[in-house]
Amino acid sequence: MRFLYLFFLTCLLFSCTDPQHYTRFASWQSSPTEEKLMRNLMASFEKNQPGIPYKYEPIPGNYSEKIQLMLGTHQPPDLFWIKDYSSPAFLRFNTLAPLDDYLKKDTAFAVNDFFPLFKDAYKYKGQYYGFAKDFNVYVLFYNQEMFAKAGITAPPTNWQELEAVAKKLTKDTNGDGQIDQYGLVIEPVIEMLMPFVHQNGGELQDAQNNPKVADPAFVEALAFYHGLYKNKIATIPTDVGAGWNGDAFGRKNAAMVISGGWLIPYLKDGYPRIKYKVAPLPQGKVKSTLAFSTAYVIPKEAKYPENAWKMLSYFAGKEGMTQWTKTGLAFPTRKSVADANGFYTHPIYKTFMASVPFARPLFVNYSERWYDEANAALQSVFYGNVPPLQAMQALAPKLEKLKLKD
Repeated sequence: MRFLYLFFLTCLLFSCTDPQHYTRFASWQSSPTEEKLMRNLMASFEKNQPGIPYKYEPIPGNYSEKIQLMLGTHQPPDLFWIKDYSSPAFLRFNTLAPLDDYLKKDTAFAVNDFFPLFKDAYKYKGQYYGFAKDFNVYVLFYNQEMFAKAGITAPPTNWQELEAVAKKLTKDTNGDGQIDQYGLVIEPVIEMLMPFVHQNGGELQDAQNNPKVADPAFVEALAFYHGLYKNKIATIPTDVGAGWNGDAFGRKNAAMVISGGWLIPYLKDGYPRIKYKVAPLPQGKVKSTLAFSTAYVIPKEAKYPENAWKMLSYFAGKEGMTQWTKTGLAFPTRKSVADANGFYTHPIYKTFMASVPFARPLFVNYSERWYDEANAALQSVFYGNVPPLQAMQALAPKLEKLKLKD
């Protein structure tokens, strides 16, 4: 009965009936801007491939759960996105189709055009299972007017400077005794912490997938990161009534924010008067930032895998990637697209491109629950005043139980 219910729910949500033989593509919908870009790209592809009916199915919430539900009930879309940090689970559960045979036929796809960091990112046991549609890295956005008003002429370049600059920019601007401008806005989420961990020589897991979260390098990075908030020179979005850190930056609740390129169109659409610049993340012992990527994949049970490959080849090819990345929402994983479209010379984009050599991806060999467990541990530090070491010692055995097996 439970299976029938899940199957009925899946069909209701995702159109199991297929009278027009649609080739289905699903992705999450992080913002109206991203959905608009995706629909424009879809329309462009349909002009490129006339006569074949395709259907776009954006998933606005609980994306991973719904994709897993569709896979489990044997009604997956023909093409969908997977996140980098969750890809090891998909690859090990034997749900995705290998793409090597398509590559042999479609020589124009040019695998070697991808940056080395992303070329083999979704390769497993010697076969390709996906290709990164774009990438992002964390950089530091800073408000030029706030910096100028405080007499700060350059962005911070290391942890000590970040702390000092954030302190100088934290102010009670209206004299009511309450801070209304913070130096920095951060969030208690694992992906935002990880650049600091890597900069401090730490890791989330070792080569055997053993958790390293209770190691000194990891705990020290967490203590520094949390200390910015504890010392009231950084805020989190909910403390200032903002929806997310980009919103807090746009509303001038903070002078600096750690973010990716998705903030660029958001500020353009929502806060066009904000004057900002970007800089590489302030470094710790070494330079590092986090690299994000998302891959197009085809499930083994796709109804129309050949059509799905045509879509993947276009979206992750030169033409589709050029259109998708032109707003700065994300950046091209193909060298030719970056070169041809001025990403290395653009006043904003060039900082993102220059961060690629020291960027680290986050591929995690734990089941997907690791992400919620890690964030719950961080929130216990931020909201529950649990000491960083204690929180990480409690997290480590939980991650140990979530190891993936080949």
